[in-house]
Amino acid sequence: MQKISSERRPGRPKDAAKHTSIVQAATRLFVVQRYDTVTMEAVAAEAGVSKMTVYSHFSDKEALFEAVVHDVSDQMLQGLPPAGSENLPLRERLSAIGAAFLKIIVNVYVAGMAHTLPTVLRDDLPLRTRFYDAGPGRTVAVLAGIISEAAARNELIVDSPELAAQDLLSLWAGDLQTRMAFGVVKPATDREIKKRARRGTDVFLRAFAKTGKREPS
Repeated sequence: MQKISSERRPGRPKDAAKHTSIVQAATRLFVVQRYDTVTMEAVAAEAGVSKMTVYSHFSDKEALFEAVVHDVSDQMLQGLPPAGSENLPLRERLSAIGAAFLKIIVNVYVAGMAHTLPTVLRDDLPLRTRFYDAGPGRTVAVLAGIISEAAARNELIVDSPELAAQDLLSLWAGDLQTRMAFGVVKPATDREIKKRARRGTDVFLRAFAKTGKREPS
């Protein structure tokens, strides 16, 4: 798991509550404002702390936004099946992962940032890559690892676990975030999310499962 180095220099331990408050405040601002218009001063005011406190936790705005992306990714990864669930049927495991993934991307905060950020940072490839690696890239890596393990158990036939992971994420998400960004779809319910995750998983298994048989719905 990638570790973010957000502190500028060694010293006394940082206040965890303030750290969390700053990240949450930054998340709220990044949702309603373009990335390039959010300032560290505004984050400090939103969090109810001084600008110096913000800088004591994060060296710059890039490090702060990276922490926001990492926090969102953590929420998704924490929703994955717990350790010891390897004995569950593959369809059940993947469907659970899909549901956890979808619950994150339908969040209005995440949907808003995902829609605006690529445009704002279109001329800064290193920064786009850094933010991608902190969030979506981690999800792809974790899912690719699960797919690779399933292939080693002869449950799946894949040429590239990473590409297969990308395929599966696309099957789960479809154009859901785009439709949310345009405001033409209501937020999905838990039941709808689970149904969508199962459907995407079933399509994936029909393509990559060794038996090639369709799983029952």
